Amino acid sequence: IEGRCGEVNASLEFGELEPIEVVSPSGRGWGWTRKRAGVPVSGRIEAAGRTFDVDGFGVDDQSAGYHARHVDWFWTAGIGVDVDGRALGWNLTEGINDSPTRSERAIWINGSLEPAPVRFDGLDAVRFEGDRGEPGLRFGFGGAERHRHDNFGLVRSDYTHRFGTFTGTLDGIELAGAAGVMEEHQVTW
Repeated sequence: IEGRCGEVNASLEFGELEPIEVVSPSGRGWGWTRKRAGVPVSGRIEAAGRTFDVDGFGVDDQSAGYHARHVDWFWTAGIGVDVDGRALGWNLTEGINDSPTRSERAIWINGSLEPAPVRFDGLDAVRFEGDRGEPGLRFGFGGAERHRHDNFGLVRSDYTHRFGTFTGTLDGIELAGAAGVMEEHQVTW
């Protein structure tokens, strides 16, 4: 994948990892998404006169559709390692593409599995079905945030996207270390 945004140039190659792909109802329309988290990524990024070689894991997210006129959602995706040293990735959502089964919720660890529906505690944590007391997946804001508010009359969007680290458990899988993104989006289109 080749990309340019402002003064940032990227040339990245994504490796193999079985994606999840779903089509979900959304009001009178539908949404489609294809995602992978924990996918091998290598390549080069040039930014601010510096060059960075990339060799690690990342998230691949493709989405499209004809969604309901008003949709509010929370979303998180990330990569990490469990306490047994196994690489893992996740994609979790509440409010969009989140039917009880055949949703876009997935955890990749030795293949992929679909957890039961989750609940977000704002942009602070994610609660899984088996969590007792404290939420399983806890987010630590790392200082990088993208926030945008657009109001074009009939079309409005309030969007917050935060990057940071995660601790706790991922549907019962204890994390040794993890990083990723938390997002909240309220949109009328």
